[in-house]
Amino acid sequence: MKQEETNIRLKHTRTTIPNAVFYIPFAYYYVVRLGTIPKLLSWMLLYLMPTAFYSAVGYSGSWSTFTVNYLLILIATFSLYESGYIYNDTCSIRHEQQPALRLYENNYAHFEHWRTAIVGIRVLYSLSALGMLYWLNGTERCGYVALSIAVMTLFFAIYNNWRNRYNVWFYPLLVCSRYVPFLLLYDTGTMPYILLFISFPLLNAMERFSMPRYRWPLMRTLIPTEESKTIFRAIYYIVAILIIGIFLYAKGYNYILLTPIMILCLYRWVLVFWLKKHRPENYLNG
Repeated sequence: MKQEETNIRLKHTRTTIPNAVFYIPFAYYYVVRLGTIPKLLSWMLLYLMPTAFYSAVGYSGSWSTFTVNYLLILIATFSLYESGYIYNDTCSIRHEQQPALRLYENNYAHFEHWRTAIVGIRVLYSLSALGMLYWLNGTERCGYVALSIAVMTLFFAIYNNWRNRYNVWFYPLLVCSRYVPFLLLYDTGTMPYILLFISFPLLNAMERFSMPRYRWPLMRTLIPTEESKTIFRAIYYIVAILIIGIFLYAKGYNYILLTPIMILCLYRWVLVFWLKKHRPENYLNG
């Protein structure tokens, strides 16, 4: 990636990035996209916690088996989702007027030379995890999981090659696609899918419409600046709890289904007050 491009946005999370991150599951996302332990913990709360909780709703059996199944789906899903991030950071940015540079020259050169091996290894991770998932469970639902991961990969490929302001309308599908595989192995019913979508993908999709480069009119009011995202997120969960709580009561569902959203609400409000005196590294530098 040549540095003479205009309007580039430097988003390096550290001074050096080892090329090994291209090959190790979760390493690329942590080192290049997150960059700090607090952001990693935040990701675990926003992604691992709700997917684990809502997939457990439809499970009955040994919790050690559930844990193994969950980890296999996580590896199968995120190994390929990371590939989408890698493609975005190395190839898609070439078609942007304001590219965000997250890697260094040696990283771009390494990817250009070894891209086939990088993609192949990540596909192998995913296929191996799915094969083990089927071996352990032997059910057609493993096929649903595999199909959903294939669709997720297709969604990311479409998103990476659709570079204009209107691709934000496709973004909710992309975000949801990395959450859905966890629920497909068990018969959870419809409600966990809806609540999983509300727990984070919906909020994340709404924020996408507030990107500084082309903030959509409604989001100029709701999220006028990047800094206002903090309070917006906190209010979002309050509103979500009120609306969902009324719905669950009307339909006779157990309020325990609200647990992940209540935990995330508490997390967001703690951040609101904590950030009044602290400014963590790499915060809002997504």
